[in-house]
Amino acid sequence: MATQIARKGDAVTIEVPEEMLRKANLSVGDAVEWTLTPAGSLALRSFRHAKAEKPADGYDDWKRQEIQAGFSEIEAGESAPNEKVIEWLRSWGSKNELPPPR
Repeated sequence: MATQIARKGDAVTIEVPEEMLRKANLSVGDAVEWTLTPAGSLALRSFRHAKAEKPADGYDDWKRQEIQAGFSEIEAGESAPNEKVIEWLRSWGSKNELPPPR
């Protein structure tokens, strides 16, 4: 059985094969969150295990480095004004889509 994603009203349900649940040490009905790994792939993380033990996947270190890099860009004047970013995002999907702000 493959993983299946279904939308029911405002909720999204993901049906994960039992073999994958066992490998991820998850149980049916566990609340999970999708996280981005440093390698750029998605991983499931259980709230049940999040408090007890932090996974040693390097995610937290990578996240901290990315945040610090963002602060460095701001301090160096390499960021776009918030208003320009919002204007650009609102143009997505329109006939007059704007180029990314610089």
